[in-house]
Amino acid sequence: MSLLAQLKKDALVARKNAATVRATLLSTLIAEAEMVGKNAGNRESTDDEVQATLRKFLKNNQEALAVIKDEARRAVLADEAAILAEYLPPMATEADVKAFIAETVAGLADRSPKSMGTVMGALKTRFGTGFDAKQANAWVREALAG
Repeated sequence: MSLLAQLKKDALVARKNAATVRATLLSTLIAEAEMVGKNAGNRESTDDEVQATLRKFLKNNQEALAVIKDEARRAVLADEAAILAEYLPPMATEADVKAFIAETVAGLADRSPKSMGTVMGALKTRFGTGFDAKQANAWVREALAG
């Protein structure tokens, strides 16, 4: 079952169980995730695209948690974060990503900043969306400079 199909099934269950926070969040997420595929050629969104949408929602949720002071709203945001995290595969650990970067850089003939794309591409192939690309970018720069 695709991730999108699982989300739809879980949203239906949440509506039947009157779990309003979960139902509303999943419905909004499904709509956003479906738009990605529709905008990219009127097709169903892939699991990677749905995961990217999930990560975007989670990032927005964390940013909102950082600025909102109202305890009731913070509790809802915390619940939403937990719901979103249920659907994401575990992120690669910092140690795993750094080890892979070191291994990839060691295998390069050209260890200049020009090889940045090669290493980042290898990371994406290895971990998919399961790593922090922004942080990995800094580690790759560091590895190529050193």
